[in-house]
Amino acid sequence: MRAAQLMISGIESALRGRTAQRAEEGTFDTQAAVSLMLRPAGRGLEFLAIRRSENERDPWSGHMALPGGRKDPADESLWATAVRETLEEVGIDLGSDARLLGQLDDVNPSIRLIPSIAITPFVVAVDAGLVAMRSAEVERTVWVPLAALIDESFRGKLLVEALPGREHATIEYEGYVIWGLTLMVLSQLEPILRRIGYPEAAG
Repeated sequence: MRAAQLMISGIESALRGRTAQRAEEGTFDTQAAVSLMLRPAGRGLEFLAIRRSENERDPWSGHMALPGGRKDPADESLWATAVRETLEEVGIDLGSDARLLGQLDDVNPSIRLIPSIAITPFVVAVDAGLVAMRSAEVERTVWVPLAALIDESFRGKLLVEALPGREHATIEYEGYVIWGLTLMVLSQLEPILRRIGYPEAAG
């Protein structure tokens, strides 16, 4: 457990030492925030992924994602959005159950099939025993080894019918396939993990 905590401290230090890039005004119509939760698992770490419930009005229906959603006019900040959405979707209160480690760069996709949205990812640390709940928006929750971000054995390719001629990189774990925007967020941690020697330093 101590090794895992040292890894969390290393990630926090790396995030504090960089300036997260924000999406340029005018390049999006909507803002959103997601939470990338890390918890100790043995001598390493794992992150929480969700499988979104099937919903014909949701462009990410059935996809693997991180907890989060669109900014509400009543939200004081994007961090408030992440806290509210995470509580609604998986029952975890980031305001009391988590430690904010830092932010990653905004993800601002330009594919026409995706709504014009800028997504701000927040990286947080949570306790090892914390349990994620399901909700109307979340069909499944799964804790994925953080090593999947740098271990090639977790990597795959996906062909998407709506995007012909394009292969998309994936992370595959226990039958769950993570790709697209979620993988764009997660991939930002890869150079940080390599810099701090994860997972060797945790093992």
